[in-house]
Amino acid sequence: MCEKREGVNQLDMNQYLDVFIDESKEHLQTCNEKLLLLEKDPADLQLVHDIFRAAHTLKGMSATMGYTDLAHLTHLMENVLDAIRNGEMPVTSDWLDVLFEALDHLEEMVQSIIDGGDGKRDISEVSAKLD
Repeated sequence: MCEKREGVNQLDMNQYLDVFIDESKEHLQTCNEKLLLLEKDPADLQLVHDIFRAAHTLKGMSATMGYTDLAHLTHLMENVLDAIRNGEMPVTSDWLDVLFEALDHLEEMVQSIIDGGDGKRDISEVSAKLD
């Protein structure tokens, strides 16, 4: 009998795990690079769009694979990025710090998955900052 993780058949998940890991690392790298650029040029909304797109893709992949903590944290990041790109809030050094903090957590979660873990992490503090 196959173990289930939040509705995902374990055998099916393992089949796609390598792809998930590779793509997650790529999207996290994109987020990191674009956040560094945004730090230098906070008025560049294209960077915000690019970060949003990478986070959105990561969120969807994480949810599909059953990594709910990862999906939840990227969803909260999306909300902040969406507010910025819609002109509801400015890019500030404080928000950039929180986004970098969230990104650090996401990287640790993906590393946990790479190491055979469940990708879970206490994200309550950073989640509260993003919410």
